[in-house]
Amino acid sequence: MALHRFILRPLSAWGTPLRSDTLAGLLLYRLAEDEGEAALKAELEAFQNGKAPFALSSAMPEGTVFAPKLPPASREAFARHTREGRFRKEDGSPLTLFEALGLYKNFRKSPFLPLEVWEKHRASLSAAGLFAEYCRQPGRWKRSPIARAQEMHVTMSRSSGSALQGGLFASHAFWAANGTAFHLYAETDDCPKLLARLKRIGQIGYGRDSSTGKGVFSIEEDTSFTSASPDLPHGLLISMLSAGDLRGLSGWYSTEVKTGKAGPAFCKGNPFKSPFLCVQEGAVLTALPKGPFILQGIHTDPAIVQITQPLTLPCRLAEEEACHAC
Repeated sequence: MALHRFILRPLSAWGTPLRSDTLAGLLLYRLAEDEGEAALKAELEAFQNGKAPFALSSAMPEGTVFAPKLPPASREAFARHTREGRFRKEDGSPLTLFEALGLYKNFRKSPFLPLEVWEKHRASLSAAGLFAEYCRQPGRWKRSPIARAQEMHVTMSRSSGSALQGGLFASHAFWAANGTAFHLYAETDDCPKLLARLKRIGQIGYGRDSSTGKGVFSIEEDTSFTSASPDLPHGLLISMLSAGDLRGLSGWYSTEVKTGKAGPAFCKGNPFKSPFLCVQEGAVLTALPKGPFILQGIHTDPAIVQITQPLTLPCRLAEEEACHAC
């Protein structure tokens, strides 16, 4: 399958983070609406048989990729790099150990890596190399344009239509700064069809509270993107990843336990899915689990599944990092 990149522009706040597994589920939901249950079943069987019809990334601010989750340099190595003058300021002067440690704290908190830095270092990734780049031009590492805030709600009585006593609760919503755009990557053999479904999701609304106007976005293909990629042995994960059997997974990564709700059209009784373990975006992987990347048995309704198909960008760990990952 060919790799494509889209430009996504939020047109409202959203209630659910723009992550690959939720987007994949909505794509299948739209497919069932447009083409019927037989088309949905065919795509689900393709995922189950290891022949995924598409793979999606999570959204990243335009011009960035997820920061690689590489292991931190040891104290001894960090001090040696500093003494040798590897970490330098914007004016070229070497950093003191105190200055370098202060900058390193901010560097490790950066969720995204500038795309041009990724392209420069993808063939030999190391935490020290990326940090040296950060020291020279920290302004290139922009803060996340996404703000998160609480919204207060009141539970309404279905019988009386009035507010319930003690029914006040809070939920989170996300906003992007004005003019913010995101990059979304996809592997597919039918880009126009996939893009059409993504556009429908953006028009109808994505995720929680879409019925109240949240989750609206526009999306278009990034025609400046070329899908040619270097032949490198490792991969930067830009999607969520999970599988029924995670044996075989190798590299540097962080995990989280994810929960969610089933779509209203498929939900009978309990709307909540069972929690499942997943690997977060930004993992640097030397080997993937066997798959298939479709989780079953996560709800009392056996028809409800979760798509966790991985999407990676090719890279290579620097020699010292590859030895740690072995």
